[in-house]
Amino acid sequence: MSPVAAVRRFVDAWRDVRARFFGDLAPIDGLDDLLTAVRSRRELPRRGVTASGIEYSVHGAGCWMRTPGGAVVDIDLVHDSLTGQRVEAFDSWRIRAFLADGAEVVWSEAEIEAACRRLVETGVLRVVNGFWFSVPDPPPSRACSSTPAAATVARPLSAAPAAC
Repeated sequence: MSPVAAVRRFVDAWRDVRARFFGDLAPIDGLDDLLTAVRSRRELPRRGVTASGIEYSVHGAGCWMRTPGGAVVDIDLVHDSLTGQRVEAFDSWRIRAFLADGAEVVWSEAEIEAACRRLVETGVLRVVNGFWFSVPDPPPSRACSSTPAAATVARPLSAAPAAC
């Protein structure tokens, strides 16, 4: 697998886990809203598991999400000085950590960053503040079809998982 293919794997995993995660937590839609729900409104625990089994932990400026299969995607909320918006972003360190889990080949941060910059040239990613990366438009959330929004509140890590 090339470094570009490896970064695409991370982006695909992020799109998938993000859609399921925020679909489970509807009407919460996006990292900015999640951080507010945890810290200010206190509607959700800092750590928990969603209805579809995604474990999460809100930290510093972001959140890591672990799929039921064990893949961890870590995203931060970064102020984009170009747009003035707060955007969901990742850096080469987060991509490398995702790829290193069980990988046969571990790419250096420089190789991952170079791959990200190649994907910027093709429009797959965009640069945020020099060394952060994001997708041009955040991936959409999708709700768990069999779970009404009112029943999708995350539960603490100690509770039993619910099926979607």
